[in-house]
Amino acid sequence: MRRWLALVAAALLALPGCASPEPEPVVTPSSPTVEPTTEQPEDVTWPLTGVALSDPDLARTSPVIGVKVENSGPARPWVGLAAADLVFVEMVEGGMTRFHAVYQSQVPETIMPVRSLRPMDAAILGPWNATLLASGGQAVFIARVETVVELRTADRGDPGFHRDRSRRAPHNVYVATGEIVPTLPEPGEVVPFAEYDEVSPSTLGGEAAREVRVVYPGARSMWEYRTGDRTYARSDDGTPSVEVDGTRVFAHNVLLLQVTTRDTGRVDPAGNPVPETVLTGSGRLHLVTGGRVVAGTWSKGGDEDPFVLTDSAGEPLVLTPGTTWVELVPERATATWS
Repeated sequence: MRRWLALVAAALLALPGCASPEPEPVVTPSSPTVEPTTEQPEDVTWPLTGVALSDPDLARTSPVIGVKVENSGPARPWVGLAAADLVFVEMVEGGMTRFHAVYQSQVPETIMPVRSLRPMDAAILGPWNATLLASGGQAVFIARVETVVELRTADRGDPGFHRDRSRRAPHNVYVATGEIVPTLPEPGEVVPFAEYDEVSPSTLGGEAAREVRVVYPGARSMWEYRTGDRTYARSDDGTPSVEVDGTRVFAHNVLLLQVTTRDTGRVDPAGNPVPETVLTGSGRLHLVTGGRVVAGTWSKGGDEDPFVLTDSAGEPLVLTPGTTWVELVPERATATWS
């Protein structure tokens, strides 16, 4: 009888569904299941160049500095100009040009030669909590700029300005940034100048632009594309633009902004009328980068509003990460490329 019962039990265990049930898994409330994530950390870049930045705090704590740099034969070669994040080329009296160089991601120890400010410097530097360094300026222009940015000048005896006695005045004023930068305020959140993308700038599909020429009444700019590093090398008045150590001045992006000018009612020491570039409102632009050019539009509200740069479809203009030079091209100047 016992042998028969054992056989029946063995047969029942062999039937489907009659095996001993597996134990239920034990769930520990304090150890919840964590779903894997594919979210990547957000890229952090310098706001004025789009170049990658390892520490996001640097963009908020590194001062934004504008420096008025002379552009004339006696002013060349320059010191520290090639390190600027942005450089605006302004037409001043006599149809000559002067640079407004903007620094944040890197600040050279010395910048030279420094010259006087102009009223449009308020609109150029106004979007950022910035400081302008200049040799001086007419009282009415100083008053305009000081409503928007902090100002340090050599004429008022502010620390950090010196003269290089190996150069002839007035082309020899320089700033020693180590004496100035530690005293400047942190900018906080810095509005990006533009959008940037190494792979897909807005010029993809644009027409070729291997050489760019801007002719002002009293000055000439030229940019030649270098395929090796995909930059544009600058020349002024037919001569390669270089630093004192021979470094060529270059740009990853050249922006040509069509602008208007107006008479300020002031004259320079030689009696030439001083023009002001109008940087409020809107106008046409051309972006040159990566060997190509596309058209677009720029617009700007007040002095403290940022530049808004869009392509022909109204989408944000996308630049190549790196240095950008902005040629402010007035009615009396021409810009061409080939």
